[in-house]
Amino acid sequence: MTNRRISQKRIFCVPVAVVVLALWTVDAFQSPHLQQKNRDASYQQQSSRAVSSCTTALLGRKSSGDNDVAFDNNDNKILKERLQNLQLHILEEELARPPNNSALTPIQVVQAILEGLLEPYDPLPDSGFRLLLQTATKKWRKAIMNSVGAKDATQSELVASALESSMGRPHNQFAILVGEGEEYTLDFSASDPVLDFGDGTCWVECHLRDKKTGELLVMTGWDLCQREEDGAWLVDWMYWQDFREEFRPGIGREEWMVEV
Repeated sequence: MTNRRISQKRIFCVPVAVVVLALWTVDAFQSPHLQQKNRDASYQQQSSRAVSSCTTALLGRKSSGDNDVAFDNNDNKILKERLQNLQLHILEEELARPPNNSALTPIQVVQAILEGLLEPYDPLPDSGFRLLLQTATKKWRKAIMNSVGAKDATQSELVASALESSMGRPHNQFAILVGEGEEYTLDFSASDPVLDFGDGTCWVECHLRDKKTGELLVMTGWDLCQREEDGAWLVDWMYWQDFREEFRPGIGREEWMVEV
């Protein structure tokens, strides 16, 4: 079993966090706060329009283009009920995701993370990036935070915002994970069954394949371990091997052959 683990993991020579550090800089962590004063007025105007649009939608009205929405008692009642339903829906979605749902399998955890990054604003802004942090062990979370120059573990909202800015940058090989690249499908066939080491750790391999051609774009490997209190699976490390010509084999990587 040990030899099998070593042979499978040997193909991923350099942890993805090392590659990430070459692409994600301290500037990425600071960029959301640059020129804040100049953006305040614009932000407030956008927020006002957004609140008005959301309120109109929640009340089931067609937008008239007017930002001012007149309320009566019936409107307030409808709005309160729909907001409560929305809050309940969001709570249910959060409870169904890792690591809150300890019943999820290792493959389901990895799938939830990748799908969350692809749709990072569902159900709330930056949810996908916060999920990446929430499903990480202390070791992996520290590597993620270091990649954007964050030092304080309590600044999860700022880290999530910084990840959004950095991962979506042009010519970033990880932009594919946030929808800024080729469209892909997830292939877990190499991890069927999951390589479980029987000690609370396991190895999951996931391939990113071109949605139209099935061509192998990226191969990822995931070290997972179970949380002591409830057995929920957390990501302890992630490995990355790029097969796209623009990035192959990836910064700091060595080329190797694989059957695709």
